[in-house]
Amino acid sequence: MVIFSWLLGQAAYGSRSFALIMAHEPTKKKIAWSKLIRRTHMYLALFLTPWMVVYALSSFIFNHHALFSGGKPLAQFEKGEELPYEAVFSDGIEPREAGLQILRDLDREGAFWVGQNQKLTAERFTVNRNRAIGPERIHYYPRENKVIIERQKTTTASLLVGLHLKHGIGHPGIAADLWGIILDLVIVGMLFWVLSGVWMWLGIKPARFWGGVSGLVGLGLFLLFMFTV
Repeated sequence: MVIFSWLLGQAAYGSRSFALIMAHEPTKKKIAWSKLIRRTHMYLALFLTPWMVVYALSSFIFNHHALFSGGKPLAQFEKGEELPYEAVFSDGIEPREAGLQILRDLDREGAFWVGQNQKLTAERFTVNRNRAIGPERIHYYPRENKVIIERQKTTTASLLVGLHLKHGIGHPGIAADLWGIILDLVIVGMLFWVLSGVWMWLGIKPARFWGGVSGLVGLGLFLLFMFTV
């Protein structure tokens, strides 16, 4: 009888312990999940800080263009070299392929872009080449058999804007592809920060009311500006 009573007691104790474990298990999972989101939020922000600073400052420059340009274009170019150059292009060559050939001939390979509506039969054919300290424009004059190279004047504003407009995936060079991949990560990071911020806001009961008010005001202003500005 004593043994039977002891077994019943152990079974009851085990049931209570199991119930307590099951009751606390979701809490442990929630804590672990919360820790993962917060750490990801933090490490992603630290890794992407340089890109976010560049886009924040360059967007400020775009928004206050006159303050930094003095009424002139931000991208100001000055003449560099003038070189004799004569090229033979295959029939029907695409503008991008022609631009690549010009850069190879001048030993200036790298990331670049050309206007797709340009024609080699025109007076001038321009290749825009990216550089770390600012772009340069290579003007090819087929009738005069020469090229004129212009380089952008380097200022803090032009450097930031140049980084903002820097080309990525699909342009020549591994560096361009890596830059493009990180830009994709910036986009993912911004979406993650929004979603994780909403998730953390929902977990703080005292902040739910004013957080909801802030979100609705922000959404309302966004819609207002979207349809009026």
